Amino acid sequence: MTEQGIEKKKLGTGAKVAIGCGSGCLVVIILAVLAIAGGAIYVKKMITKYETELKGYGFEQVTEGQMLNVTEPITQPVLLKAQSLQLRADCSTDLAVLAQICEVYGKVDGKLYFRGQMLTVHPGAEITGGVDAQAQIIQNNGTISGGMTGKYQLLEQGKVAE
Repeated sequence: MTEQGIEKKKLGTGAKVAIGCGSGCLVVIILAVLAIAGGAIYVKKMITKYETELKGYGFEQVTEGQMLNVTEPITQPVLLKAQSLQLRADCSTDLAVLAQICEVYGKVDGKLYFRGQMLTVHPGAEITGGVDAQAQIIQNNGTISGGMTGKYQLLEQGKVAE
């Protein structure tokens, strides 16, 4: 007891360590949430930028979904937006794709504008008007005529003609 009848207890070492660790963990969690939110805002801004760019090229018609599997021929310019896209039909015009992953199995008789992470041109697939890409990886196992422009890493090279 102290002079005034009030007893003060001191925190032990374990309690001090626990408070320090708890505070540190809270700071790490807050920083992680801020980083995730900042990343989401950045990705949304890039998607909006690419969508605006592609619409500026004349792709006013937009078809979107989580996973698109295109099996009907495409006869007019369209912007396809998806997380994952499989183009299993032929396309007789220019085509724009905004997707994380795009797989081409058919023939695109025009230019393919691709904005995303990975574009795969499968064996037997053909793109006659070239590819304009902003992609991490292009895996070409088919034929691309008309050359390739943009920023990308070419993983495998099938036929690419200027």
